[in-house]
Amino acid sequence: VRARRRIRLPGDVRPIEVSLHVEVRPQRDERFRGEVTHRLRLTRGRSAIEMHSDGLKVSRVRAESSRGVMRGRVVADPGTQKIEIQFPDRLPAGEVTLSMAFRGKLRGDLRGLYGARSGKRRYAFTQLEAAEARRFFPCLDEPAMKARFEISVTTDAGNTVLSNSPAAKVEPLPGGLKTVHFKPTPPLSTYLLALAVGELEASPPASCGDTEIRTWHVPGRAGLSDFGLEVARETLARLEKYFDLPYPYEKLDLVAVPDFEAGAMENAGAVFFRETLLLVDPQTATAQEKKRVAEVVCHELAHMWYGNLVTMAWWDDLWLNEAFATWMAFHIVDAWKPEWRMWHDFQHYRSAALRTDALRHSHPIYAAVRTPDEATENFDVITYEKGASVVRMLERYLGPEVFRAGVRTYIRRHREGNAVASDLWQALTEAAGFDVERIIRTWIEQAGFPLLHVRRKERGDQTELHFRQERFTLGDAPASDALWPIPWLGRIGTKTGRTHTARKLITGKSGKLVIEKADPRFIYGNADEAGFFRPIHHTDELARLLKHLQALSAVERLGLVGHQWAAVRAGHAPLRSYLELAMALGDESDPDVLIGLVSALSFIEDRIARDPEVAAAFRLRVREVFGPALRELGLDPGGEDDLASLRRAALLDLVAQVGGDAELIAAAAARCDAYLKDSRSLDPNLADGIVHLAARDGDAALYERFGKAAARAETPQARRRMLAAQTSFRDPKLIDRTLRDLLSDRVETQDVAILLARLLHNPVARAETWAFMKRRWPALRKRMPAMLVTRPIDALPALGTRRDRRDVASFFRAHPVSTGARAVRQALERFDLDLNLVERAEPGLARWVREEGGAD
Repeated sequence: VRARRRIRLPGDVRPIEVSLHVEVRPQRDERFRGEVTHRLRLTRGRSAIEMHSDGLKVSRVRAESSRGVMRGRVVADPGTQKIEIQFPDRLPAGEVTLSMAFRGKLRGDLRGLYGARSGKRRYAFTQLEAAEARRFFPCLDEPAMKARFEISVTTDAGNTVLSNSPAAKVEPLPGGLKTVHFKPTPPLSTYLLALAVGELEASPPASCGDTEIRTWHVPGRAGLSDFGLEVARETLARLEKYFDLPYPYEKLDLVAVPDFEAGAMENAGAVFFRETLLLVDPQTATAQEKKRVAEVVCHELAHMWYGNLVTMAWWDDLWLNEAFATWMAFHIVDAWKPEWRMWHDFQHYRSAALRTDALRHSHPIYAAVRTPDEATENFDVITYEKGASVVRMLERYLGPEVFRAGVRTYIRRHREGNAVASDLWQALTEAAGFDVERIIRTWIEQAGFPLLHVRRKERGDQTELHFRQERFTLGDAPASDALWPIPWLGRIGTKTGRTHTARKLITGKSGKLVIEKADPRFIYGNADEAGFFRPIHHTDELARLLKHLQALSAVERLGLVGHQWAAVRAGHAPLRSYLELAMALGDESDPDVLIGLVSALSFIEDRIARDPEVAAAFRLRVREVFGPALRELGLDPGGEDDLASLRRAALLDLVAQVGGDAELIAAAAARCDAYLKDSRSLDPNLADGIVHLAARDGDAALYERFGKAAARAETPQARRRMLAAQTSFRDPKLIDRTLRDLLSDRVETQDVAILLARLLHNPVARAETWAFMKRRWPALRKRMPAMLVTRPIDALPALGTRRDRRDVASFFRAHPVSTGARAVRQALERFDLDLNLVERAEPGLARWVREEGGAD
C-alpha cells in the first residue's frame, strides 16, 4: 500500500522545458545512451527530487539554481520505477535546471524505446503510453507534467529519424553519423513523445489546409500509402471543422511500424500504426479492412485535440481521451462515407462492451488508478466502446449542436493543459442550459448497465408503457439497487404501417409513458440502439416483433438478436426464443444482422450441442434456413455492391462454418487453391472465410503453401490472413508447428498473443494450446506485451470444462499477470457462466431440434 501511494510524484516539482539528446544505432548496437536537461519549477525548497526511471543507468547528475551548481546522488527505487536524486544542500524554490546522462538497452517487449525488425533491417521505435517514457529517459512521467521538449538524435547517416516536430537542422558528423535536431514541441505529456529511427521511406505529401501529411513505411511498401493519406486528409478537415480549431501541430506523419503493440498510438505530430491499420491496397482489401483503417486513422487524429491538446490529469480519466476519440471516429467517418454505414459496425463493438459490462468483474468507465499496471488494464472495451456508447447516448439526448458547442468550449478552455471529467460536464452544462452531470455521472462512475422491462397496458384509446429497470447481470449476481437515468427512445409500430419514436427520461426504478394511439403493432425498446442498456421483450411483445421484423431498421434487428441472446444467457428467456428469432432471419438482406447471428449460433453448435445427433440436426437446420439465400447469391460476385458481397460472406460463415455444409467446404478448398495462385481471383470479402474453411481439413502441403504466401505477401493484410488461417488447421502435427512458431522469428511479437487466442477458439487445438501455454509460459510471456497478454486469457473459457476452470485458476495464482489480473477474474467468471448455460440450455436444444424434425 505504501508503495502504491509513492507511485505518484509530488506536486511541488513541475517541468517547464526538457532538452533530450539520444544516440541510437539499431543496426549496430542494442544499446542507446543520452543526456537530458530538465528546466523545473519548485514551489518549495527541496534537498531531493524524484523522477521516473526504469531499466536505465543514470549518471552525472547536476542541478543549477540561484545558489549555484550541485552534484546529485542517484538512489533507485525499482518498486516504484523511480529514482530519487539527493543533494548535499537544499535547492531553493524557483527555477532549477537538472541535467543527467543515461544509458539503456533497446527493449524486446514493444515498450519504451524498443527494437524492431523488418527482414534484415533493424529499427528503434517508441511506445510510451501509459507509463513507458521512464524506460526511454529519466523524466516526470505523468500526464499532468506537461513540458516543451527539444529533441535531438545521433544515428547512422543513412537512417531516417522522425519525432513529434519537424527537423530544424541535420548536422553531419565524422564516422558516417549525423545528429538530427528537431524544433521544440508545444506543451506535451511524456507519453505522447515519439521517436522512429531506421531505413524508412516517405510517401509524396498530401495537404489539408496548411498541414502537410506524409506516410512513412519500411522499403517496398510505397504502393500502399494512398488510401491512408486520403483518409487522413478527409477526416482531418472534418475534425478541424468540428472543433472549430486548426490542427494543433506543425506537421503530421503517419508511421507504419513493422512490430507494434497497440493498433495505433496518437503521438503528437507523428502517429504510429500497425502496418495492417495504415498500409492498404484498396483493390485487394476487404470492405471491413478499409473501414477499420479509416476508423483507426480518424480515432488517432481526433486525439490531437481530445487527449493531446487537452489531456486527462491522471489515468483514472483515460475515458476522456479514448471514449471521445472512439465516438468521434465513427461520427466523422460516417459523415465522410455514409455508404459505409459506420454505425452498423459500431454495434458490433458495442455488443462486446455490453457482454463485458454484464460481468461482476467489470469496472466503471471512470476507474480509480493507483499504478501504471492498473492504467494499462483500463485500455479495454469498457473505456473505449462503453465510453463511446455513453458519449453517443448523451450527444443524441442533448442534440448535435448543443453537444458540439460544449465540446468546443471544453477544448478551448483547457487547450495545452489538463482536465478532469467535471470540466467537461461544466462546458456541456453551459451549452445545454441545464445540469448535464446529473444525467451522465452515474453512467461514468457506476459499473454495469440497466435491463429495462417495457410492458404495455391498454387503457381505452390509449396505450400505457410501463418501465422497470434493474441491473443486467449474468448468473447468480448479488442483488443490486443500482439505478441509471435512462434517456429512453423506443420504436412504435402503428397500425397504418408506419413507425415513430417515443421518448422519456426514466430517472427512477420505474416509470410510465402514455401513447395516444391504442394497441400499436409492436414496441421495440431501444430505437436505433442509441441507449447503452438491454431492453427485454416478453413473450407477447417478442411474438409481435417476429411478425414485423422488417419494420425495424437493420441496426434494431441486429440489436434484437443480441438482446435476445443475452436474455437467454441471463436466464430471462428460454433458448427456444432465440432460435425462433434466428431462424426467422433466413431471408435477411443486411449483412450486419447475419454477422450478429454467427457468434451465438457457433456457441450453440460448439458447446451446447454436445450430443452428436442433436449437433447434426442443429447444423442441418442452420443449412436449411440460410442455405437457400447463399445458393441464390452464389459464391461468385456479379457486379454487385459491397453489401451483397458482405452478405455472401456472412452466409458462408453461417452455412459452412456453423452448418458444416460439406459441399461448400469442398468448394472453398478449390477457391482457396485458385486464390493462392492469384489473389485477385477471389472477392476480397470472401477471402478470410474461404482460407479458414480450406484450413479446417487442410494437409501439410496446404499449410506450407499458407506459410509461403505469408512470407511473400504483398500487403500486411494478406500476411495477417495467412498467419491467422494457419491457426484453423486441425491436424495435430500442424497445430504443434503453429505453436512452436510463436516462439520463433517467423511470428512478430505483436501477433503472438492474437494467434494464441485464435488457437484457443479452434476446437481441436484448444487443449494442446493450453498445455503449451503452461509449459512455455516464461518464454511466451516475454513475447506478449503488457497490453496484449489479456487476449489469450480472454479466450480461455473456450476450454469449456470445470476441470479446465480449476486448472486456469490454479495456474494464474502461481503465475500472476500484473496487467491481466482483471482479465483472469473475468475469464473465470465466463467459465462459470458458460458452463451453467450449457447445462441449462442443452435439454431445450434437444427438444427444439426434435420439434423441428431433425433428431430422433
